[in-house]
This record gives sequence, C-alpha cells and structure tokens, in this order.
Amino acid sequence: MKRQNYLFEKIIDYANIRLAFLKALRGNRSSSSAIDYCRNIDKNLTILFKKMSSLNCGWGGYKSFLITDPKLRTISTAPFEQRIMHHSIMNVLEPVLERPMIHHSYACRKGKGTHAAVLYAFNQCKTKSCFLKLDIRKYFDSIDHEVLKTQLRRLIKDKKVIFLLDGIIDSYETAPGRGVPIGNLTSQFFANMYLASMDHYILEKLRPSAYCRYMDDFVIWTNTQKQSNDLFAQVSEYVNIKLKLTLKPPVFGKTTHGLPFLGFLVKDKGIFLLQKSKRRVKERMKEITALFYQKSITEEKAAERTRSVLAAIALARTNLLRKRIIEKGERSLVTIA
Repeated sequence: MKRQNYLFEKIIDYANIRLAFLKALRGNRSSSSAIDYCRNIDKNLTILFKKMSSLNCGWGGYKSFLITDPKLRTISTAPFEQRIMHHSIMNVLEPVLERPMIHHSYACRKGKGTHAAVLYAFNQCKTKSCFLKLDIRKYFDSIDHEVLKTQLRRLIKDKKVIFLLDGIIDSYETAPGRGVPIGNLTSQFFANMYLASMDHYILEKLRPSAYCRYMDDFVIWTNTQKQSNDLFAQVSEYVNIKLKLTLKPPVFGKTTHGLPFLGFLVKDKGIFLLQKSKRRVKERMKEITALFYQKSITEEKAAERTRSVLAAIALARTNLLRKRIIEKGERSLVTIA
C-alpha cells in the first residue's frame, strides 16, 4: 500500500481550517469556550493557522468527566481550539485511514453505522449455525502508542503530519505508552483503524464463514462449535502479540438461540431488543419527560429527542414497546405540528 505524502499543506489550508471550525462548532454553540472563541473568530483562526504551520500546537489540557450510559466510562475532551485542529486533520486524513478498512467494518464510517451492522449480522444468522462474539478489554485505554504510530507510518509519509499525529497520541495516556481519549475525534478514527490488520488476518488467514466488526465488538460466524474454539485461540494470540491487547471472555453460541450484538438480540427469525437496552430506553424516556415538564427543554427539543430514541430501536421488533411509550403521555412529543 503506497504511503500518502503532501498532506500537510491541505491540512493547514485556511479554507480547511475554517471548515474545521464550523464542524467543531456543531452542538457546541452554547458552550462558553465556543462563545469566547467566536468573539474574535478571524483573529483566532489566524493564530491557529500560525500554530499549525509552525507545528507548535500544544496538545493536551484535557477535561475529564464520567458517564454511566451504557457503561461507566471516562470521557476526556480537548480545549475548543484543539478540537478545531482535530477536525482540520481528519478532513484530510479520513480517506487515508479508510484505505486499510474492510467492507464489513461499520463504526465511524460514512454509509455504515449500528443498524447496518445489525442487519448484516441478521442476514448471517439466517444461514450460519454458530457464532463467536468478541470484544477488547478496556479498548481505548489499552491502545498501544507505538503500535498505533507504526500503523500510521505505514499509511502516511508526510513527516509534518506524522509530527502532528504523534503529538496528539503522546498528549494522553492511561498508563505509560497506552490509551487514547474517548472524547477526541481523532481517537475514533485511530481506534477503528487500529484493528484493521486484525480484520485482514481473520478474513484472509482464518477464512471464517462470515465476519463483521463495529469498533471493538466483532462477530465471527462458523459452522461448528469446534471451529469457533479454534478461531478464538488464533484471534486471541494475534491480538495479544501483534496489537498488545487483551480479549474479554468469548461468547460462543448458536444463531438459533440469538446473538447479543450492539444492544440487540439477533436471531435467525428476527431482531429483538436486549432487556438491558429496553431498560435504557425507558430510563431515557423518563429523563426526557422530566426535563420537558421542568421546562429545561422545549417541546420541540423533547419531540426531537423522543423521535431519536424511537428511531434507534425501530430496527427491532419493538412495536409494542414504542406504542406503550406513546400511550404513556409521549404522544404529544412525537406529533409536533
């Protein structure tokens, strides 16, 4: 695979930086950091251009907070200016980092997503007998910096771009030489690309009946339980040695019993919602309703959030659940004129 060069000038192009600013602003217009930055936008973007041109970006200064849905995680966010820089870099590098990706990798990619991954899994469960479901233990916190840097150097030749990427990687760690912050835009792409070599190893060397991945959740379909056991041993060895990661305990099963995947239970006869996903939906609806009646959000915003929740579960057999949500007082939130 030919390495890409002459990328730096595209990244620091003023039009690209301004586009990156607009992307960083989405969903953050009311934040104090964005408001302060916008007060002198032309001056600030010029300063940013000079920083990036001189490779004096000053990465770091993360703010961290905990979330509990769907599980306990630490989210670390960079200052607003750095988020603009992340967007300016990924505007140019996204197609470069796409190059090693396989077709059935579904996270953080245009035209893919959770529903596409689940539909692919459903189609495989209709024709395959067994599955092996795997994911990585503490994935973002465990990514090895040196492995990641080596992977990036196989794709990118431009030394200035490598300098920028090394700075981002070195600006954060959960243990010496490990970890990328979940809150960074760049981390999503780094983490997705990090497992691309594993994808090719599984498909080209192990040749299972079928395979797909959504970030660090991946499923291998086989014809027998013995095949699943053998594949697990081989994948585990590759992940440990080549990627310096550790797999969680595997989930072996028959497709007729159902595959738990991305919040859904995928069976050969249909797609259902996992019980824990149902609980999260109900809790989310209670939260939206409470915010609405406390006048913390408008009716329009409540309706928007409700439609989002219902759309997320519409892929599964959830007609009764969605009907009950509406009947419990949410009808006014989803039928705004």
